[in-house]
Amino acid sequence: MTVKDRPEVFEALDRAEATLRDVSSDLERTKASVLKLLVEERPGITVAELASQFHLSEEAVVAFVEAVGELLGAERSLSVEAARRGGVLAAVSQAWENELGPLLGTAEVRELLGVSRQRVDELLRSKRLIALPDSAGHRRYPVFQFHDGQPLQSLIVAFWLLAGAASSPWTAAAWCVASDDDALGGLSPVAWARAGRDAAHLRRVAQQDATRLVQ
Repeated sequence: MTVKDRPEVFEALDRAEATLRDVSSDLERTKASVLKLLVEERPGITVAELASQFHLSEEAVVAFVEAVGELLGAERSLSVEAARRGGVLAAVSQAWENELGPLLGTAEVRELLGVSRQRVDELLRSKRLIALPDSAGHRRYPVFQFHDGQPLQSLIVAFWLLAGAASSPWTAAAWCVASDDDALGGLSPVAWARAGRDAAHLRRVAQQDATRLVQ
């Protein structure tokens, strides 16, 4: 069976990207209503009312405001547009995390592996770790690449093969968690690697799918 006969994994990637587009679109549509609610109609709205209106927890609303206040300090204010953009970015990041699972920062990876920041940088340069750039330019490391506290090298090799052809490393990460009924017997690349299955076969699948993406 050729890679062209195996559309499932690419449909999964399309669904992941469509989810993010939908989240961004929904947030953009609510911008005007949020501003009207807070500024024009109900300037004295409480945290509880705001959280209920947009189906958020009160803790999330307070944490967002506290983080902004701590970063800006008492002498600077946050523009409405910057606040909106922050909300969009936070929701998009959450959508990816829902799709891919937890994402670690560099400090957390250092602690997990028991290595220095320089060593993390070396592993990343040699493509022995998966890191995804977020909108702020920070690295996010998917937890799925680790097993028993160590990187799953067969999965990471496959990721980098696909990442060279994918529209972004986030798309390649979505491939890692998408099940493949034909080539991997219904397993995702992550599950295949965690089960200790044939690493060479996983590389071939990644290479085939990379070829399909650039056609």
